[in-house]
Amino acid sequence: MTAMAIRPGPGLDEAADTVYRTMLRARHWVREDLADRLGWPVDQLDAVVTELIADGLVAASAELPDALRAVDPALALPALAARRSRGPQSAVDVARYATERPKAFSGLDDAVAYVERLTASVKSEVVQLVPAYLPGSFEFSRQVAEAVLRRGATLRAVWSSAILEEPGAAEHAAWLAARWSAPRVVDAVPMRATVVDGITAVLHDEQGHAGVIRGARALDSLSRAAERLWARGVEVTAARTKPETPPADARNELVLRLLADGLTDDAIARRIGVSVRTVRNDVAGTMAKLKARSRFQAGVRAVQLGLI
Repeated sequence: MTAMAIRPGPGLDEAADTVYRTMLRARHWVREDLADRLGWPVDQLDAVVTELIADGLVAASAELPDALRAVDPALALPALAARRSRGPQSAVDVARYATERPKAFSGLDDAVAYVERLTASVKSEVVQLVPAYLPGSFEFSRQVAEAVLRRGATLRAVWSSAILEEPGAAEHAAWLAARWSAPRVVDAVPMRATVVDGITAVLHDEQGHAGVIRGARALDSLSRAAERLWARGVEVTAARTKPETPPADARNELVLRLLADGLTDDAIARRIGVSVRTVRNDVAGTMAKLKARSRFQAGVRAVQLGLI
């Protein structure tokens, strides 16, 4: 296969590289079809796919039960590179794999991949309007949420209250709440949409079709509707399994990320809802742990260690 001749990506062996590239060429795959395409036994494929799922490169299809899809390279590879401390190399890996992704935009899994690309480059905020729970969808993906928060952006989700009846959703709400990003619930959310930086939105209809709206002016009515729902929503606190104040280690990690983005102590304190004194104490404690003499040096070492 031509993919085998290309240098594998971020720490992937040739088998994983081949499977990931092949999966990028379609919205989703049933494992038997993928095994046929590759000419591999299903058992051999299962072992590689399990590895790719663990690395965050493959996820369940949001469109077809029992199918799998490749997570978009722009989302998956930087996260994997950070865990493996590869730093800027992730940009090279993204470019290498992005050419495998079909450019057509059709079906729910294509829409999911598009949202993943948007969130991987978010600058300030992602707003999600979620009328129903859909297993495997990006609204309930820790990987997507981590990509947003890692960039120091805000994640605001408004859910229909019925979603909390789903164990997977309740668990995700608790996880978000521990990271200062608790979703809010209202009786009903009239549409399913994701708005990124107030300038691009992906909307889904009940049949699973999706469309894109671009431009702040075109998004005006949707943005106002989202703000009204957010203001009316009730924060999900009952689902939290962690204390109201997130663990110090998690807060320190976020402080490091925001410092790396150039925010001042005052701005960081406002963003995460603590006092300026707490932020300064966190910075001092982190510098001591990293044996850094300056904030800049602390940031460099944090990147080298894969902490941010």
